[in-house]
Amino acid sequence: MNVARACADFLTHCRVAKNLSPHSLRAYTIDLAEFERFAEPGTRVSAVDRPLLRRYLSHLFEVRGLKETSVKRRLACLKVMFRWLELDETIEISPFHRLDARIRLPKRLPRNLTDDEVRRLRRTALERVGLSGRVTETKALRIARRADFDAVTTLVVLEVLLCTGLRVGELASMRLSDLDLIERVVTIVGKGSRQRRVFLPDDETATLVSAYRTVTVERRKGHEHFLITAQGGPASTQHIRTLVRTAATEAELSRRVTPHMLRHTAATRLIENGVDIRFVQRLLGHQSISTTELYTTVTDASLKAAITKAAGRMKAGR
Repeated sequence: MNVARACADFLTHCRVAKNLSPHSLRAYTIDLAEFERFAEPGTRVSAVDRPLLRRYLSHLFEVRGLKETSVKRRLACLKVMFRWLELDETIEISPFHRLDARIRLPKRLPRNLTDDEVRRLRRTALERVGLSGRVTETKALRIARRADFDAVTTLVVLEVLLCTGLRVGELASMRLSDLDLIERVVTIVGKGSRQRRVFLPDDETATLVSAYRTVTVERRKGHEHFLITAQGGPASTQHIRTLVRTAATEAELSRRVTPHMLRHTAATRLIENGVDIRFVQRLLGHQSISTTELYTTVTDASLKAAITKAAGRMKAGR
C-alpha cells in the first residue's frame, strides 16, 4: 500500500467507523495532504521510517515555517494513522514506535476579555435589539420577532458562549433536540464525538434561548440547527465568527474578538469565582485536566485587586 492509498483509507475509516465530525475530518484531510506531498503519494507506507519522519518535522518548521501547535497537530494525526495501519496489520510496526518527537509548546496566557469589555459587548448587543432592563418572556419574544434578525442571533450567541464556554463548532452544530429548556440543559457532542451537558445558569439566558427557538420555527428551512441565518439556513462557524467580530467592532473594543476568546472568558470567570477545576474541565469538554489548568493563571485585574486589597490592610495595620 502506498501513502496516497493509506491516507484515503484512513480518512474513510475516520468518517465511517470513528464517525468524526466534519471539522475533525477537514483537519485530518489537510494534515495528511501535507504529509502526502512531502513523502510523495507513490511511496510505500512500509518505507516510511524514523529518518523520513525527522526530515518531515524539519520541513514543517524550517521550510513551511509552521508554529509549534500546527506541527504538533500534523504529527499527532500522522501518528494515529500509522497506529491504525499497525493494528490493521498493513505494516509490521509504526515508525513512531519509540520515536522522540515531543514538541514543547510555548506557554500562553488565555485570551479572555476583561469585565469592562464583556459589559460593553453585552450592552451594545442589547441596545441593537432595543432590549433594556430585566429580560422577561414577553420582552424576549417581542424583540426576537421585531428586531434585526442578525442582531437577535448575535445577542443569543454572546449570551450562550459567555455562560457555557462552548466551542464555536459545538454551537454551530447544536440542534433543537439538544435543548431541554425545562431543566435548562444542552446536550453537546464535542471533540471525539464525546457527549457532555452544559447548563443555561440563569432565567434570562434560558428565556432568550426559548424565545429564539420559538420565533425561528417559521424561518427554518428543513433543518434542526438551533442557530440560523436571516435566510433560514444553518449558521456556520464562519457566520458566528462574523457576528461576534461585528459586535466587538460596534462596541468599539480595541482588539479583534473571536468566539474562542468568549470560551476563554467563561472558563476564566468560573475559575476566579471558585468553581472546582474538575467541574470546569467537564463543562469545557477537556479530555485532559492539564488543558483546563491554562485558565488557573490569574488575570492582571484579579492580581491587581488582590495586591491593592492586601496593601490597604498592611497600611491599616501600621
